[in-house]
Amino acid sequence: MGHALERPRQLLESGTISFLSRPQKPDDTERLLLVLQPDDSSVHRVIAIARKRLPRAQKHERFWGYVDLVLYDRRDLDAALGAKIYGARALPAAVPVASGDYSLEWHDDHAHLVTLDLEREANYIVTVMNPDPLAWGLLEPPSLQQELFDELETHVSVPAPFPPRLQERFGNRRYAQLDTPEWLDHPGAELVFIATES
Repeated sequence: MGHALERPRQLLESGTISFLSRPQKPDDTERLLLVLQPDDSSVHRVIAIARKRLPRAQKHERFWGYVDLVLYDRRDLDAALGAKIYGARALPAAVPVASGDYSLEWHDDHAHLVTLDLEREANYIVTVMNPDPLAWGLLEPPSLQQELFDELETHVSVPAPFPPRLQERFGNRRYAQLDTPEWLDHPGAELVFIATES
């Protein structure tokens, strides 16, 4: 009996990825930030991860994050990630941790974010969460953002609604597959990352 052939992956997008953190105290990390810059594009997408690190493949960990910023000028990115003073409170500048290449790849019925930095490859299945609270059996969105992030860190309300042409693709489902990079061009988009080995 023959084995079913694995279908090849379709490249949706490729580019450079930067990993940054905001130090809370020496030798600690307050927040992990990913910056995606697609090839042949001036866009910079800042994705905030609600942990100090990305999920581990061996444990198939699942983490939540969201698109915080979509910027088209490097100077705006530098300003957004720089140190800030709000009255008596200070937000330290985001510090680069690593950088490399990434690709968004469509495989079977889901999308993979594949990253390569320092000769290490990582692979995450990424899905998009439905911002409509009714899909979750709620009357209003939960306050995950407020519970996980300091208000000084955030630049957008989460979740944020998608344009109708994207929102209708959820139907009544809680998640949609990241079948186009356009999902990432909307600040406030919530994402779930699931670590995988392939």
